[in-house]
Amino acid sequence: MTADFLAGLRVLELGDNVAGASATSLLAALGADVCSVVDPDSAHRRGRPKKPENGVTSLLGACLDRGKQLVIGDHNGVLELLSQPFDLVVVDRVGGTPAALSSLRDVDDYIPFVESYNRAAWVTISAFGLSGPRRDDLATELTVAAAGGMLASVHDERSGQPLKLGGQQSLLNTGQAAALAACHAVDIGRREAPVHLDLSAVEATLAMGAVLQIGGLLLDTATAGGAKRYGAPASFYPCLDGLVRISAMEDHQWQGLVTAMGSPAWAERFATVETRIETPDEIDDHVAAWTRSKTKRVTETQLQSFGVPATAVYSPTEILGSPQLIHRGAFEAVPLAGGRSATVVGLPFMVSDGGLDGAEGRRRRSLRGLRILEASRVLAVPLAGALLGALGAEVSKLEDLPRLDMYRRRGPYIGGEAGPERSAYFALVNHSKGSVAFDVDADRPRLDDLIASSDVILENLGPKRATALGLAASVAPKSHPDLLAVSSSGFGQDGPHADYRAYAYNLQASGALGYLTRNHAGESAEIDVAWADLISAYALATVVAAWVIGPRGNAGVGADFSMTDLVVAHFNEYLAAASLDPDADDADRANDLAPFAPHGVYRTADGWMALAVDGDKDYARLAALLAHDPLLDATFALGEDRRAKRDVLDEHISDVTQQHRSEPLASALRSIGVAAERVAGEVELVADPQLAERGFFSPVVHPVWGRKQLVGIPWRPCGGPALTLGTPPLLGETPK
Repeated sequence: MTADFLAGLRVLELGDNVAGASATSLLAALGADVCSVVDPDSAHRRGRPKKPENGVTSLLGACLDRGKQLVIGDHNGVLELLSQPFDLVVVDRVGGTPAALSSLRDVDDYIPFVESYNRAAWVTISAFGLSGPRRDDLATELTVAAAGGMLASVHDERSGQPLKLGGQQSLLNTGQAAALAACHAVDIGRREAPVHLDLSAVEATLAMGAVLQIGGLLLDTATAGGAKRYGAPASFYPCLDGLVRISAMEDHQWQGLVTAMGSPAWAERFATVETRIETPDEIDDHVAAWTRSKTKRVTETQLQSFGVPATAVYSPTEILGSPQLIHRGAFEAVPLAGGRSATVVGLPFMVSDGGLDGAEGRRRRSLRGLRILEASRVLAVPLAGALLGALGAEVSKLEDLPRLDMYRRRGPYIGGEAGPERSAYFALVNHSKGSVAFDVDADRPRLDDLIASSDVILENLGPKRATALGLAASVAPKSHPDLLAVSSSGFGQDGPHADYRAYAYNLQASGALGYLTRNHAGESAEIDVAWADLISAYALATVVAAWVIGPRGNAGVGADFSMTDLVVAHFNEYLAAASLDPDADDADRANDLAPFAPHGVYRTADGWMALAVDGDKDYARLAALLAHDPLLDATFALGEDRRAKRDVLDEHISDVTQQHRSEPLASALRSIGVAAERVAGEVELVADPQLAERGFFSPVVHPVWGRKQLVGIPWRPCGGPALTLGTPPLLGETPK
């Protein structure tokens, strides 16, 4: 069964940049009819990896173009398209105004234009949003990552230099947020007057990046975040043929690891999570000594058999042979010239019919008032429920008293004070919902009543538990055929890896992020951000929202969502390249990203600065402003020469940047049209004037810990305030 939730929705995409193209690619995969106005000179169409037939245009463009009608239009052509009855328009202004609308560079000109042409729903994606002191500034993948905190979360362990995530994840994340915003816009436009939503790429990057670290500052936890905050081992470990990621956060996972290692005497001192957190380096040394004698796949399989979240670091070529992805039918073909095709991963969920067929089984719903029962733990599904709650749904978090969410019962704690209502991570990802708390096994009739009164079930309890409770996607719609049931798991509900345990960090390792995020020497970086959970939250919310707002209405269905599928799909261009040539490693390393040159992160007198130059004219302006003789040499005048000599070029640029403070230098470069940003960490982001002006950090008032701020939603009505978040619920507090 195909996921045609948006069949009949007509979408126009303008801008032809990664974020907008990604958003509409997701909408097209969900059944929408998308028309994209293509700009052949767009940077992502000139990047790597390349299409094999011409070696010029990129595979990323081919991946994002799937299922769309592509046109090349000038100004008059775009105006003609805008006169047609599209249900939704998506405009990407992150890297500048679309070429066909070049006269609308200024926001003050652009907003009235939208008002004159918007008949239903419109979403504008820009670097910093359409309001605030930086509303006219432009950005690239790298500078969005710098301004949004993602760069500060990943480092080259040798040099300390910030590294971008492999590929173009900040802009793809923005596209994921924009797909959800698009569904929100369509929903509002149907209920009210035409709506224009204003989405910030920097805010979207923050919302799918250093949320937990920033939340620690907003909520005054007085403790550090990160994977090793919850337990050890929690890192990469060397094997005979690569690396394996092990994340043993709970005592029972640690015991499984100890048993797999043969119960060595040294492990007796680390029986509790508290003792392991105190000495992670010693534990890492012992575990590494054990993994070095095994292959990564053997290590993964052996540890998983003992219930330990462990996954190998796989390359795109290795992922193409994944027995789990093959079992799920996750791969699909992208047609290329000459009769060839490349292999990529499609939508990250499988659907099953709920039992109602035809138009008579469909209902029209709205996000406002949608009744959602959320049976969840930790991060991805709870945050998905919180997002939908902020968009108007009535979300009830099912809290099974004998099995409370780890985020509910553990720190870090708000204000540094322990207590059952003071978990900072719980607050960050459980806002805008109510709580229904009871012993589920002891009161099954109450659970059955909750299911019967819901429109949607969101759960990540695991296949066995969810099936036994009647909550799983495979069973709930059969007994309630008008219901959407979404089951989220690391690897999907069936297949050889269905029982694998995993946290976000493991999924990132096995899904190509660990392999493709590396320094120039090819060494993997430690990524201290639960990125897989955060992107999954937005993707899950999009699945629900698309089902709700589909033009034909909706009938019951089950959706088996795999977080691994989603992670791998974020690297589809590299998967496609590997499918065409298994021996090719056609991936930019470290901070390289074609066609930009220079493109890197440079040390300054007070930190780091990101810089991205696309074009010889931009480079000439850069060299003139930096006024450093080696940069003015004719050998760097052309882009192909700069890319070939990028190491030498980077050294010359660093000679200058180290003499300046990051923000004044970046500001000076932006004033001449060069994309540059300081690398902002959580402290800088919490105090950022642009985020403050837009009210991105949303205030809530809690009966136990008072007034604090939470990370907000990265879009809002154009010209209006940020979306309001609801207060995280007390245990057992019903929705208001």
